[in-house]
Amino acid sequence: MPNKETVLVLTSNLFFMPRIEAAAEAGGLDTVSASTAAKLMEAAASHDVPLVLVDLEMDEPVWTEALERLKSAATPGTRVVAYGPHGEPDTLRKARELGSDAVLIKRDFSEGLQELLATRGASASR
Repeated sequence: MPNKETVLVLTSNLFFMPRIEAAAEAGGLDTVSASTAAKLMEAAASHDVPLVLVDLEMDEPVWTEALERLKSAATPGTRVVAYGPHGEPDTLRKARELGSDAVLIKRDFSEGLQELLATRGASASR
């Protein structure tokens, strides 16, 4: 039996993870969280990953390294969606410039989480 698809989440927000995990499970996905770029890439190498979620509220060096490494790995079929606070447009812009397929403000990310995971990130590219 093939491995179950897994959404990877770069975050240190342990309070929001149960919500992501529940939405992922409803969408038929497993979930793996990582708090460093190295751990994220290690998980990416050992799972079938259609979607990576990047929390822009982490320390900037962590998420910038993760986005740079994801871009250089360029795994076909893997979408990268970054999300962060609406009051930080420069952060959101930087995440887009570093190769995110979509960048959402946290409110939109939260409200559309179920659909985002069910579509493996395709709903974020409107």
